[in-house]
Amino acid sequence: MQIIDFVPLPDPGGSTARTVARFSLSFPDMKLSGFRLRLRPNGTFIAAPPAAHGQRVANFSPDLFAKINNAAEAAYRRLHALDRNCA
Repeated sequence: MQIIDFVPLPDPGGSTARTVARFSLSFPDMKLSGFRLRLRPNGTFIAAPPAAHGQRVANFSPDLFAKINNAAEAAYRRLHALDRNCA
């Protein structure tokens, strides 16, 4: 599994969980698009799976979901570390 098409989004502010990036996942035999990385008010991140008409279009085992969440958070943190180093 690999995070691809990672696109950060502007910080809209506010006190509720907010989407800070969109991304896709690449597996050896498929690509899943439409994931969102959300930042919770307590500072933790959660990956939100793709949805259509308010329904999730994919569900994952807790172990795979933890790997997706960790990989997306790492991609976000790497991006912001690079931004800080360029300033």
